[in-house]
Amino acid sequence: MGYTSVEYLITPLRRHLGDITEPYTYSDVILSGYLLDGVKALGTRWDQKYYVAEADRVLRSSEPDMFDYAEPPVIQYQDERVIILQTSIIIKSSSKFSQSGSAVNWRDEEISYSNVESARQRSSALGDDIAELNSLLGGVKLARPRYDRLYGHGKDW
Repeated sequence: MGYTSVEYLITPLRRHLGDITEPYTYSDVILSGYLLDGVKALGTRWDQKYYVAEADRVLRSSEPDMFDYAEPPVIQYQDERVIILQTSIIIKSSSKFSQSGSAVNWRDEEISYSNVESARQRSSALGDDIAELNSLLGGVKLARPRYDRLYGHGKDW
């Protein structure tokens, strides 16, 4: 069973984030760590399809029926976009939280200033990533509904 590094996903992640001009906002080391966090976060949604092992390597599950083709590559091509979206959600969520106190709107008699719109755009971009991720993964149910008769009501008397 092979393994892979997530470093080859750094460039497409940068393009998705718009972090394409040097000096970059995020270093390769930071993005690599975020990508591993993205793989880990997808574990429950993917029933542990991939997992992170020692030395920050990604491995496939031992269940062969989870995959459309045998490795290589370890990460299936159609799963790369899902990992990038999940990673982007993690990055944008932490960025939104750290910048939430900096959204201001003020005005005096001569000058007005507002960066509230940029905060809205960041929220919108985060929402777009979440919507695309959910569409790619489909709806995930956390629990199955349980139907049972409600005794004392209806014809059960």
